Amino acid sequence: MYIKTTKKQSNLETNLINYSLNLEEGHEITDIDLVDNNRILFTIKTNDKVYALIYDIQNSKILKIDKANE
Repeated sequence: MYIKTTKKQSNLETNLINYSLNLEEGHEITDIDLVDNNRILFTIKTNDKVYALIYDIQNSKILKIDKANE
């Protein structure tokens, strides 16, 4: 996955992220939101289940996995 993030559209400073979320087959990212300058929220859906991953940009790690509909 390759993501380019920036604080504001007019801000020229960007962060390039190259990281694999290692999603299982049938899991798809339905939404991506910038939480703050250090974290990205991924909403992921599989069949009738939805869960979220929060990715720490600075440490290149997944911070939290919330599962719903289990």
